Amino acid sequence: MKLKCNIEILAASKGMNLTQLAAKAGISRQNLSTIKTRGTCKALTACKLAAALGVDVTELLTDS
Repeated sequence: MKLKCNIEILAASKGMNLTQLAAKAGISRQNLSTIKTRGTCKALTACKLAAALGVDVTELLTDS
């Protein structure tokens, strides 16, 4: 799934750095770094990130 927003900025707006976000989402920091670089991830991972950020998963994804 293609992400539309900068995860790092969204995490910062919630008072978290990427290490904290990865831990809260239950994914590795390395995986989160790869997601950030590529701008894509699996649906389950997008759901985990959205839950950790307290947003709806649709806020993270592009329409295409």
